[in-house]
Amino acid sequence: MTDIKRKVIKDDDEFDVKKFLSRFIDHWKLFTISIILFLLLGFLFIRYSTPLYKVHAQVLVQDDQNNSAAASFMGSGQLQDFSSLFSIQSNVSNELAIIQTRDLMEKMVREMNLNISYYRKGRIRSVELFDKSPLSVSFIPSADSILETTFHISSLKQGTINKFVIKNSDLNISQNLKWGDTLNTSIGKICINKTGKPFEDEDYFFTIISVEETIENITKNITAEIPDKQTTIIDLTYNSNVPEKGQAILKTLIAKYLQRNLEEKNQISDSTLAFIDSRLVIVSAELNDIETRIQNFKQKNKLTDISEQSKMLIDNSSDYYQKLNEVDVQLNVIKSMLDLLKDEKNNNRTIPSTLNNDPTFLGLVDKYNTSLIDRDRMLLTTTTTNPYIQNLDVQIKNLRSDLIKSLQNQEKAYQISKDKITAENSLISSTVQTVPVQERTYIGLTREQGIKQTLYVYLLQKKEETAITKASNIPSASIIETPKSEYLPYFPQTSIVMAVSFLLGLIVPSCYVLLKYILGSRIISREDITELTDCTILAEIGHSEKVGILSLKTDVRSVLAEQFRIFRTNMDFVIGQKKCPKILITSSMTGEGKSFIAANLGQLYAYSGKKVLLIEMDLRKPKLSGMLGLGTDNGFTNYIISDKHVEDFIKPLPQNPNIFLMSSGPVPPNPAELLMLPGVTTMFEKLSFMFDCIILDTPPIGVVTDAQILNKHSDINLYVVRERYTFKNSVEIVNDLLDNHKFQNLYLVVNDVRRGASYKYGYGYGYGYGYGYGYSYGYGAENGNGSINGKGTKIKSIFKNVKKVN
Repeated sequence: MTDIKRKVIKDDDEFDVKKFLSRFIDHWKLFTISIILFLLLGFLFIRYSTPLYKVHAQVLVQDDQNNSAAASFMGSGQLQDFSSLFSIQSNVSNELAIIQTRDLMEKMVREMNLNISYYRKGRIRSVELFDKSPLSVSFIPSADSILETTFHISSLKQGTINKFVIKNSDLNISQNLKWGDTLNTSIGKICINKTGKPFEDEDYFFTIISVEETIENITKNITAEIPDKQTTIIDLTYNSNVPEKGQAILKTLIAKYLQRNLEEKNQISDSTLAFIDSRLVIVSAELNDIETRIQNFKQKNKLTDISEQSKMLIDNSSDYYQKLNEVDVQLNVIKSMLDLLKDEKNNNRTIPSTLNNDPTFLGLVDKYNTSLIDRDRMLLTTTTTNPYIQNLDVQIKNLRSDLIKSLQNQEKAYQISKDKITAENSLISSTVQTVPVQERTYIGLTREQGIKQTLYVYLLQKKEETAITKASNIPSASIIETPKSEYLPYFPQTSIVMAVSFLLGLIVPSCYVLLKYILGSRIISREDITELTDCTILAEIGHSEKVGILSLKTDVRSVLAEQFRIFRTNMDFVIGQKKCPKILITSSMTGEGKSFIAANLGQLYAYSGKKVLLIEMDLRKPKLSGMLGLGTDNGFTNYIISDKHVEDFIKPLPQNPNIFLMSSGPVPPNPAELLMLPGVTTMFEKLSFMFDCIILDTPPIGVVTDAQILNKHSDINLYVVRERYTFKNSVEIVNDLLDNHKFQNLYLVVNDVRRGASYKYGYGYGYGYGYGYGYSYGYGAENGNGSINGKGTKIKSIFKNVKKVN
């Protein structure tokens, strides 16, 4: 019930902020050192880490790709510009994917030789040189994939020699070479030359990696995104430790992208020019043939001026010739385009439509060419197995079939028109029956010549127009922000690093302090004791390096002496008017300072003029005698088994004439049984008349039962707790003694108190308790029978001046 009550009282306590903060303040030195250390580490990190810069550029993608100058040059006549057939709305997302394709990256890497990096050695970190390197390397790899290899160049002296030393431990290379020499290695051929830039050091090195790995590294550091869905702007960002290198990479990448974009547009013009050239060859041969036939006809029939003879006929049939010429031209164009469409070799070639004026056909050609271009673009970022590509293939096939049907329908329509015109011509021909056969033949030849000549001139005109279109083509994208590096590196940022360092300097010791108090199993402060028990704390003794009893000459005004005086004063209130109080001192385990407390408390009572007796009742591992410079022989165990007077076993102490010691004597095999003998009670009765105060230095109560046996002879019981040494669960022994009324008048003495700068005292020694419990003991030499040798003197006469009280 008492335990439950104590727990309820503790749970009701409010959180003490001042107490919580005081735990951190007590460790101010640790916080100071930690902050300085982490700030120093932060400074070193900023000083010696490789800075990283962001390089930015912006590219504007035009919505309308038909931005050539030829569009305005040719206007909107019947014969349209071939490139207008392939005008496609630019998809900025597609352009974003294209600019990140591996093909562009590879072209850039190979052109700039980015798989080779140059460095100058530094004492802590090396510096990449890029375009400031005094040497350049030409490398021909022996395989497509190679591991990263580093070659060290040394023994360089400006303007003195033309030789250098190249080393590589992995390839077991160490050779003297001249500039321009070729080095054959297992990874390929290497040739090193000077760039003309000065050598600032004697040690350089360069690394060679595969093109594939270089592309992967660049891809990781480059970012391309569309900042706003309402615009067609692409933002490019590259992270680089060398700003000039990042700017050069983005500049070259954008140039390769624009070049590819222009080449894609020129493909349409090239396809048109190739088609026109092929038709010009055929038409030119046909025109030459008809002209040769006319020449031969005139020579054979000796004709000079047939025009005058057939002027009337030509005037009447001029309309016929014009209509028939137009129909024949269109039929030839339709047949040529049908041949082009039916040829399976031309499945992936764009179809020119400026030779045809049918709106339906023009719409089909526009869709067909758009689908082909879209398919080619998508294949840059995907494969033919993509459902979208397969869907496009089906659409292209259907559009091609529709184009053929449309041309066939147009061919039939023009053939009907031709037949109609021919029928009308028959009526005209019947009126010229009187025209000589030669004239009729000449007219036919002239008509055929006119058709071929008209077609030839038309093709020449379209060839020039297409050539102008190609010459005026510009990329559908433009640079609106040239690659430029930020002035300050984004890594490391001085303010952030120093702020993080400062926070770490606070967090690390804070975690240590919290873990120390939360997870610590030992008593750290007075509050730890008051939280665990309701037992009264009678005194607190500070930390001190001094071991042993206080000196009247040197320690009389020390802080430690003042604390023992306060201890003595508190004891006087507890003792009251008792003539010879018997004070029992115990603890939970060895090393908590029982003997130290007993000796110095006795010393303070002796200073006040009282006769004090120290009894060393720790029979298993005595410590008090050694601390006072006396031996343990001829003590309590000798007395209890002998018939001699108790005075024969009491020794005076040289430190003070008012203090005496009864040592433990030889270590007995049965200490507990000795303490239970009737002679112990008789001994205390006699000693009560001989002394003003008796102090019992007993064994730890948490280890043996001796202190509980001696409890019936004591008036005041002191339980010693040592900060940073006593376990928290040991305080439960105190609670058990109180709750079960095993000890009366039980008080706590806190030893080795450390409270920062305001407390410069304490008790700083420790020892182990080894008899039968596996503890070590730090003072004296144990002899064979278990006793501890020491110096002591038996003086019987010291009691002559002691007044005995009956």
